[in-house]
Amino acid sequence: MRHPLKVSDVMTRDVITVNEFTPYKEIVSVLAAHHISAVPVINVYGGVGGVVSETDLVRKEEFQGSRRKPSVLRWRQHQARARAAGVRAADVMSHPAITIHQDATIPDAAKLMAARGITRLVVTDGEVLTGIVTRSDLLKAFLEPDDRILQRVRREVVVHALWDDPFGLELAVQDGVVTLSGEVDRHSTAEIAEKLTADVDGVVAVVNHLTWVYNDAMATPKIPASPELRRRP
Repeated sequence: MRHPLKVSDVMTRDVITVNEFTPYKEIVSVLAAHHISAVPVINVYGGVGGVVSETDLVRKEEFQGSRRKPSVLRWRQHQARARAAGVRAADVMSHPAITIHQDATIPDAAKLMAARGITRLVVTDGEVLTGIVTRSDLLKAFLEPDDRILQRVRREVVVHALWDDPFGLELAVQDGVVTLSGEVDRHSTAEIAEKLTADVDGVVAVVNHLTWVYNDAMATPKIPASPELRRRP
């Protein structure tokens, strides 16, 4: 059985937070002191109420001293101006926070970040904050040494997925690129092996040199029944 890396394997667990009543200036100080670009905001119930990022905070500079826009544009910037005028975390934070469960996989987190156009996710277990995961955290899977990736491919693909002799296929890994060599029973098996190997954590690319005994891709397709035969009486 495959055990892919989860968000909890790469996330930062010691999370710096603020509460809804933390003053604007203190938030700026927290970000500067810890060299971070955002902090989760904990609400009065102990859950994550939102996130304050440098982007949220810099809005105050954006609108400071600016003139009012013509009425046709004023309504579009009303909410942004209100947030820029805020003095507490609850006023300036982005909410709701975009969260992901700690048991989600690395690809799940990457897809969510891409879909939302963000660089970090708040990690939770139910309503409880458990960590923060960033795009750089997701790249940690590619820091795995080649020998560990080789063991993972042998275990997760050859033994558990293909049910084959773990040393019957020739596997090689260099700089995260896996080369598959040897002979399998079918063409489709070689394709499956390549796909499953590509999905293993830490694999950068797959070079497939597998050969096969039976080319099931060339098997004669079944001819569908004619409309007359499929028609109900």
